[in-house]
Amino acid sequence: MAFTVFGAGIRDNVPFTISSNLETIEETFPTHAIQPVGARGDEEQPEKEPTRLVQKNAGKAYSATLELPKERGPALHAYQIMTAPVVTLFQETTITQAWKLFRERRFRHVPIITRDRKIFGILSDRDLLRYAAISGKIPPYGDNTPEAKTDISGLIKTRVITASQDTEIRQIARIMFEQRVGVMPIVTDAGLIDGIITRSDILRTLVNHAPLELWV
Repeated sequence: MAFTVFGAGIRDNVPFTISSNLETIEETFPTHAIQPVGARGDEEQPEKEPTRLVQKNAGKAYSATLELPKERGPALHAYQIMTAPVVTLFQETTITQAWKLFRERRFRHVPIITRDRKIFGILSDRDLLRYAAISGKIPPYGDNTPEAKTDISGLIKTRVITASQDTEIRQIARIMFEQRVGVMPIVTDAGLIDGIITRSDILRTLVNHAPLELWV
């Protein structure tokens, strides 16, 4: 395990490591218990059972305290962190229905699929907010409003960047950063929606899967 020393008067970071080759405590054998000297005629004290110290490797014992139990393995590919199954909408979904879903489930992005479950586009909460700002109609919308009869087809972003299950998470994070997208649908070779990865999924993976490696 590597550490860095910080402190007053230190100009540069000073790395150091803890060596696991510590001194070994050899096996020892205690002498017999010393019997107290009593008055003449007193009964002798019973001899205590001798105990033995089991040989221990101090380096291994110390190293073991530094290791956390490995409950998770390294996350490298999309299938390991993607959310599945995916909540989706159709183009024919009304604006009222979409608003209800986003509000109740607190979604920020929902994939839009065709009837044969192929990816078609993405609807975000910003798209719905933009509609509200332009139309001047404040949600939630009732069943008797025009939004209950207007579908979301005009709000959908149809240019979607997708990835496959075996795509590396680092590559997905890079594309999401460079293209400024908050979600990455995971699809099969046939274009069927298989899962979804959001910025929150990547951040959660960084938090839960130590150690965190940073490159500059």
